[in-house]
Amino acid sequence: MLAFCIRNYILWSFFPLVILPWISWAFVPHTHYHHGTSLPSQRVGRTPIVFLASEPVDHHQSTSSSHPMADTSFLSHVMLKVPSVDRTVDYWTRKGAKIRMSRPKNPDATNGDVELMRAFVELGCSSSSSSKKDDDTASSPSSSPPICFALELVSSSSSKESSYSIGNAISYIGVSMLMQFQNNLLGVITGQETPDAQGDEPNGIRVQSVASAPGDFLARLALQTTNLTATQQFYTNILGMEAKAQDETMLCLRYDNACFTGGVPTTLVFDVISPPPPPDGKIQVGDCFDHFVIATKASIEDLHAQFSTNDQCRIFMKPTNMFGKQVMGLVDPNGYKVILASAS
Repeated sequence: MLAFCIRNYILWSFFPLVILPWISWAFVPHTHYHHGTSLPSQRVGRTPIVFLASEPVDHHQSTSSSHPMADTSFLSHVMLKVPSVDRTVDYWTRKGAKIRMSRPKNPDATNGDVELMRAFVELGCSSSSSSKKDDDTASSPSSSPPICFALELVSSSSSKESSYSIGNAISYIGVSMLMQFQNNLLGVITGQETPDAQGDEPNGIRVQSVASAPGDFLARLALQTTNLTATQQFYTNILGMEAKAQDETMLCLRYDNACFTGGVPTTLVFDVISPPPPPDGKIQVGDCFDHFVIATKASIEDLHAQFSTNDQCRIFMKPTNMFGKQVMGLVDPNGYKVILASAS
């Protein structure tokens, strides 16, 4: 009993000084710790816990309310083409991911060995498990589970797996350390626990543990870039995202609004690729990364009209109806496809 009291005294005594600054790391990521696979300043070993002051984000106030997408949009999912959807789904479900939806290649198979052609997987969020099932408002729309960021895994069209190329578009996918430490914050603070290795992702994508505030366990999607300035201008000025941190080699972007109710949403990170890849320094997208989707309650038609007169916008798909939603497609300064989809 005495040990229990001492343990809790230590935990709550250090909460304002240690736990809160650690949580705030996700609000303003440390701009001197880079996660790109080839950055000179990359550190290896245990992911550091960095103490930075940060004010919590007020989800009811937008920092750029004049932009039609700032208060109405969220990162929905990223499409990744992979040689085997089944192997990739298995990797993520062993981490605790849930399959939101899936589609088999041959739904009429009778031997019980149905191979998947497509699947959406998500890790969930740290705050969704805290909802009370016996709450009288549990059936109301405001208390429904948040829609978390997902990986849309699609069977690659490459005829041979040996010819499949992951490219260098994806820097890494960040899994929140809170998924491992949510029940043992004292252990990570005292150093008794260290982040687990994320293991070998079957397609060669780098997956790593990252410090994160309570929120989506798929905490970061990190892509590579050759031009941070143009990338920052595109995502903030054109798409209304908020730049949470930036230095000469990294940019962190996020939608901070009331659309995601599960805490802090997924952060979109851009790492400067270094050294520039041959022969021309351009990003080699490869066969894996296809596009990512931003869901928005803003009018797609109005956005199209606005983007059509902007020289910074490259529209590759005009507004069209697809899968019961209105969508349009843009190309960012790195050549990455960004799909805007109407949110219900």
